[in-house]
Amino acid sequence: MQGIKKRWVYNYIIIVSAVLLIVEGAFVILIKNYYYGNITQNLSNTTTTAADFYNRYLSGKQDTLHDIAQQIIQGFSKDYSELQVLDTKGNIIMSSSGFLFKDKVDSQDYIKSLKGQVSTWTGKDKNTKENIMIVSSPIMQEKDKIVGVVRNITSLEEVNKVIRKLFTASFFTILIILLIMLSLSILFSRSIINPLNEINGVAQKMAKGQFSERIEKHYNDEIGELADTLNYMAGEIVNSTRLKNDFISSISHELRTPLTSIKGWSETILTGGLKDKEEAELGLKIIIKETTRLSQMVEELLDFSKIESGRIVLHLEKINVKDDLEDVIHICKLRALKDGVILEYSSEEDIPFIMADKNRLRQVFINIIDNAVKFTDKGKHVFVNIYCDDKNTYIKIKDEGTGISPEDLSQVKEKFFKGTSKKSGSGIGLAVSDEIIKLHNGSLTIDSELGEGTTVLITLPQHSE
Repeated sequence: MQGIKKRWVYNYIIIVSAVLLIVEGAFVILIKNYYYGNITQNLSNTTTTAADFYNRYLSGKQDTLHDIAQQIIQGFSKDYSELQVLDTKGNIIMSSSGFLFKDKVDSQDYIKSLKGQVSTWTGKDKNTKENIMIVSSPIMQEKDKIVGVVRNITSLEEVNKVIRKLFTASFFTILIILLIMLSLSILFSRSIINPLNEINGVAQKMAKGQFSERIEKHYNDEIGELADTLNYMAGEIVNSTRLKNDFISSISHELRTPLTSIKGWSETILTGGLKDKEEAELGLKIIIKETTRLSQMVEELLDFSKIESGRIVLHLEKINVKDDLEDVIHICKLRALKDGVILEYSSEEDIPFIMADKNRLRQVFINIIDNAVKFTDKGKHVFVNIYCDDKNTYIKIKDEGTGISPEDLSQVKEKFFKGTSKKSGSGIGLAVSDEIIKLHNGSLTIDSELGEGTTVLITLPQHSE
């Protein structure tokens, strides 16, 4: 497997090299155009000046081409170039260098000048084999008659040497830049790869169950955020595992207590150890009560399992939520009276129908009101109120019970959380109720003050007619 570091450095160097090569090519082209452009301009100025001087002031005279060439060459004094005068057949009549080649000239610049154009040509000299530049201009007699051509020739060897030196210097500069960029790329990649390797190592330990491991955060960037996320995840897993273990321990105790009662009374009844009928009836009532308690715990566990796996399905229908709440109030009043708690109910007259799962909402109402009664002392009140506005229906359950500490309040709806009270149940009742309300697109909020009581507000969206 190719590492991120190698891919990063490799791709980075390719991109930087491509950019630098483009810059180098553009630099060389610009330098060449600059030097060649200056030379072309100088040659053109000299050539056109010589030709224009004759064309303007001397073209009226009936001089021979040799006389014309002599007049042009006499006024020329340039050490870096050679001025030639040619006839219309390609023969060199006179040259500022004194050298006359017998070969006829047939280059493109000469041919275009015979057509009345000022032309430039760059290439290799046939005789010296060196790179040269030529600018040619026609010699006019009587304004419209071309009698010859003026050519200005210069060598490009020295200029090419300068261009090559600049190219070499820029090439080595690019190599130095490339090495610097490579070093910086390696350093930068290390600043990314090393923390990632550390994260990977700790993640592998977490995958093996070592959730006490933590990742050291080096930078406040995306990698640092990833480290924080993994550390948070590990903490949540540890917390969930602790809650699960506490739940298993608690539910084992919760199951053992009624089972012990059921087993004890069953064995007593079976062995005939009871003295009278009333005592036998008491034993049977206890067995029924504890069996009901076990059934409720098993139902809660089944509901929680369905919610966790996403298998719970709501059977929505148009229901009168007020009537269903009143039915639950009648059921819960029996326990409230038994515990000496005063359960008070109030409602608005017109509560609209809503789309909901009737049985699931009854389950939530029973769980919340039952909790309120259970945690309220004898002689205290539990208030249940239902009301609505234009969008939602609200069910508020307020008690004068023991309340919930701020530390427990933030976790009270989490699965497996039991709190510190001895009256706490399995730790999943509120979690199940909260999920059921969420499935109805509603909300379940809890507000509490330790020693003062707790208020639970259930919000359900109304059904649109």
